[in-house]
Amino acid sequence: MKSIVVTICCTCWCILTICAQPTAGTYSKHHQRLFTALQNQAALGWLKSTTIGVNTERRFLLNALSIHTLAIAWPTHAGTFAGILKQTGFRAWHEQLFAFAYSHNMGEKCSAGMQVNYFNTTTQGYGSTHTLTAEAGTLFQLSPRLFAGIHAFNPVNTPTLPAILSAGLGYEASDNLLLSTALIQQEGIPPALKVMCEYAFIPQFLLELDWCNDPMQRNMAVSFELKRLFIKVYAAHHPQLGFSPGTTVIWQV
Repeated sequence: MKSIVVTICCTCWCILTICAQPTAGTYSKHHQRLFTALQNQAALGWLKSTTIGVNTERRFLLNALSIHTLAIAWPTHAGTFAGILKQTGFRAWHEQLFAFAYSHNMGEKCSAGMQVNYFNTTTQGYGSTHTLTAEAGTLFQLSPRLFAGIHAFNPVNTPTLPAILSAGLGYEASDNLLLSTALIQQEGIPPALKVMCEYAFIPQFLLELDWCNDPMQRNMAVSFELKRLFIKVYAAHHPQLGFSPGTTVIWQV
């Protein structure tokens, strides 16, 4: 009975983690990178070159809840395409996500994108389950420095996954400072308000702070950018469950 309870808890945490949540660069045009763009697929259209990225996160410092992600995005004349592979879990339970995304710019001030997700969840002794769902988003440039976006995860309301709606604003106060805010409504839980700030002390060194009334979405990050290489080290903290450190490495081809 205990193992079943643990498995159910892990399943819930991992589903919540896999679902896209906005970060500081999500609502901007000049602060976009591969993984911020994947929080709202519309932003993929604003990436300038083919990009490959890996991310690993150790949720609550537990190996069983580690999350590993590999992603690639490649711009073309017909739009920007992206592929994503994500995996989490342990021997008795694990989940994989295979996803394909596409974004197209509709002029210089508007972009739209969508993503198709395939989830494969395996539980020892219970077999595997397969789930197909989608997500989509749009981004608008309201002024030279102000941006807005909306995003919907699982809008068709697949029973095994939560529906999540988010909307936000981003203000590029300067080339070094980005201020963002987002409202996130996940099915079955109260709305979350998130305030985000990204500041570049020098072009090669950035600091990011995210605050949210939902402790699961609070984090701090430092980033280093060296020509085509971008490295981000971050950590989130939950009052009861502890720290969740992570690392992102992005390479522009």
